[in-house]
Amino acid sequence: MESSKPILFSDVRIFDGRGDSLSEPQNVLVRGELIDTISCGSFTDQHIDVIEGCGRTLMPGLIDTHVHLDINRDIHDIVLHADRSDLAIRSTVVARDMIMDGWTSVRDVGGSPFGLRRSIESGLVVGPRIFASGPFISQTSGHGDFGCVCRPNLHLHGRQGLDQFEQLGLAHIVDGRDQILAAVRQNLRSGANLIKVMGGGGGASPYDPIDTTQYTIEEWKAAVDATEDWGTYVTSHIFTPRAIKRAIESGVKCLEHAFFMDEETIKLVSDRGIYVVPQAWAMSSELFSSPNLDVEKHEAIKALQNEYSYLPKMLLDYGVKVGYGSDTLGPPEVSQKCRRYELFCRAKWFGSIPEVLKQATSVSGEILALSGPRNPYRNGSLGVVEEGAYADLLLIDGNPLEDLSVLGANSKWWNANAPKDIETMCVIMKGGSTVKNTA
Repeated sequence: MESSKPILFSDVRIFDGRGDSLSEPQNVLVRGELIDTISCGSFTDQHIDVIEGCGRTLMPGLIDTHVHLDINRDIHDIVLHADRSDLAIRSTVVARDMIMDGWTSVRDVGGSPFGLRRSIESGLVVGPRIFASGPFISQTSGHGDFGCVCRPNLHLHGRQGLDQFEQLGLAHIVDGRDQILAAVRQNLRSGANLIKVMGGGGGASPYDPIDTTQYTIEEWKAAVDATEDWGTYVTSHIFTPRAIKRAIESGVKCLEHAFFMDEETIKLVSDRGIYVVPQAWAMSSELFSSPNLDVEKHEAIKALQNEYSYLPKMLLDYGVKVGYGSDTLGPPEVSQKCRRYELFCRAKWFGSIPEVLKQATSVSGEILALSGPRNPYRNGSLGVVEEGAYADLLLIDGNPLEDLSVLGANSKWWNANAPKDIETMCVIMKGGSTVKNTA
């Protein structure tokens, strides 16, 4: 609930989103939607609501830069049975679960969560801030094409109808410069903050082996040019060095997954200041329990996991900017389990809890800010605790820099216990409004 009075977090130790340790006890004053003052001194104003920190940890709200709020059933179930209202209603459950787990901002990179975002902003639905790409843009036979193989390419024979993913607002299956320009502009018209293009194969899609490179340089340039005309950027689902180099040459600013980079490509990514958003769970054995993974791709993925196990260390060694992304999709309870497992798995993968928390706060906040004038939240920074930043805050009973379980991290995914409230998360605040308070 929102207070008309300023809110004071008293006696808190701060993880600011950038450092490796907690501060000494301080007081943090929230005025309106922003952090007003951080001070060791006392506040004597009687017109302040006080939340007693009692030495607990105050930290930024978590940011997940790779989610799919609308892909909230198993993919094959969506293709066969889902309609738009079904996905829309289920997305409200996913959004509620996310913010109640402390994720106060998300970047949706494939779907049509625009109505959900409007409902959240109006107060009708509880959920995080949403930065949205709109339906992902995929070539025919690309990562995003889930159409029936027995049907002809509709673009070759006139648009007599759309395949299911297109009908549901999850994808644009487009080829050639003109179609790509139209798809990008359609997403921007709908309110997209960025654009997502599928640049290579994947594990869930039926027609594209993981090693494939997708879209020509001319097609890539069409997407980037149209997006940059609106002051924002393109991110790409992508894996291999060949595809990554093509995307970077075209002007892409962020890479999703990018697991199979060699050292030369990692150095290029670092030199160009490109952000990378990988998922640790995708390199774990738990992946093969996913119903969304094509069984025929299991052996190839296992081989690639072994070959590219050096990735996390090399990303850090070259100073690559790594954002946090869970790539959660599927039924709401599965998405929640995946989010909690990703925290645990990523800390193990990178070998550092502070590194993971910085990825999930300040670095991901930088990624959100890449939207420039298409960023609807320009009054302050996201992902940090500092004066003038948005008051997206978590009060935690425990030290998350030492123990990620206080943020709900779980060592299990599919066999995890039934979803439950994170009791150590005492306060959840978004933009100065308190979503949860058990302090």
